[in-house]
Amino acid sequence: MEKGRVAALDVGRALAIVGVVAVHLSFQFPNLPHSVTLLARMGQYGVQLFFVISVITIFMTLEADHERCAGPRHVTLRFYIKRFFRIAPMYYAAIAVYGLISYGATRSGYEPAWVLGAHGATDILLNVLFLHALSPTAINNVVPGGWSIGVEMLFYLIAPLLFFVAMNRTRLLIATVSLLALSVVALSIGDCHGTLDCHVTNNSFSYFWPPVQGPCFIVGMWAWYAFRSHLTGRSSVTRRTTWLIFSLASGFALATAALGVWLAKAHELAPVFAACSAVAFLLFVCSRNRSAPGDDARGTYMRRCADALGRESYGIYLWHFICVYATFHFFEGVFGQSGRETSLVLFVATVLAVLAASYAFSRASDRMIQGRAARLSRRILAHVDRRFYLSSRT
Repeated sequence: MEKGRVAALDVGRALAIVGVVAVHLSFQFPNLPHSVTLLARMGQYGVQLFFVISVITIFMTLEADHERCAGPRHVTLRFYIKRFFRIAPMYYAAIAVYGLISYGATRSGYEPAWVLGAHGATDILLNVLFLHALSPTAINNVVPGGWSIGVEMLFYLIAPLLFFVAMNRTRLLIATVSLLALSVVALSIGDCHGTLDCHVTNNSFSYFWPPVQGPCFIVGMWAWYAFRSHLTGRSSVTRRTTWLIFSLASGFALATAALGVWLAKAHELAPVFAACSAVAFLLFVCSRNRSAPGDDARGTYMRRCADALGRESYGIYLWHFICVYATFHFFEGVFGQSGRETSLVLFVATVLAVLAASYAFSRASDRMIQGRAARLSRRILAHVDRRFYLSSRT
C-alpha cells in the first residue's frame, strides 16, 4: 500500500469502477435476468461513491498540508497544483483519443452516435478549461463520462475554502445550508420553470449538472467532519455498530434504487441517497478492516485486486469506454441474441475482460503521461514550498 493511501477508500474506488463498467455494458445484454439488470444499472451510482471518496481524500490531504504549510494561501496553492496535475494530463489525453475515435468513425461511415454526441470547438475548449459541466453540449459529448470530471473540478475550486470553513461547526452549517439553497434555486430556475414540482430525467443534462450532483460533495464533507477518525482507521467500533452501519448502507442503497433505477420516482434525489449509502459503506469497510484479525489466501488475493483497481480507478474510468465501444461493435449480434443463462455468463466474462483491458490501458497511460505529470508536479511544489518558507522567515 502506498504511503498516505487508505485501504478502505481503495476498496470503495474498486467497487465504484466495477459498478460503472457493469452499467455501461449492461445495455448490450437485453436478455439478462431482470434482477441482474437492476443490479447492474445500480452501478451508475458508483460515480457518487467516487464523489464521496474524493471529498474525504481532499480533506485528508488538506489537513496534512495545513499542519506543515506556511498558511492558507500556501495550502490552497499546493492543492490546486496537485489536483490539476492529477486530473488534467490524463483528461487532455482522453480528449485527443476520443476525438480521433469519433473522427475515424465519421470518416469510415460508421454510425458515430454511439461514440460521442454532437459538439464543436467551443465544447472542446470548455472541456479543456473544465467548465463543461455548465454546458448541455459540452458536458458529456467530448469525453464520454466526462460530466463527472467536470462536476468534480468545479467542486475543487471551492474545496480549500470549505476546508477552512469546516474548522468551525457553525460556519460549516451555514455553508451547507447556503450550498443546498443554491442547488435548489438553480434546479428550480433551470429545470422546474420557477417551481419545485419537476422530474429530472436520468442521464440527462439536468441529472448530470452540479445542482443535482453537488449535494453529494456536501454529504462527503460532513462524513469527513463527523467520522474522520473511523475513515482513517484511527478508531474502531463494536461488532454491533458495524452491522448497524451495514444496515444503514443497505437502507440508503434500497432508497437509491427506489428513487432511481427501480421505480424512477426522483432522479434528482437519488444521487444524495447514493452518497449517504456510500458513506455508510465506507464506514462498514473501515470497521471490517479493523475487526478482521487475519485473512486467508483468497481474502488476501481479493484485497490485492481491490487495491489495484482502486489505484487505477481514474484511468480505468477514462479508458473503459474504448473497450465498451469495441464490444458493442464486434459482439452486438452475439450479445443481443443470447438467452438468459448465456447472457449472464457472457456479461460477467465481458465485465472482467473490460476491467482487465482498461487496467492495462490505465497502467500504460500512467507510465507515459501521469508519471511524468507527477514528477513535474513535485518539482513545481518544491519550488512553491521554498518560496513560502523563505517568505515566512522574512
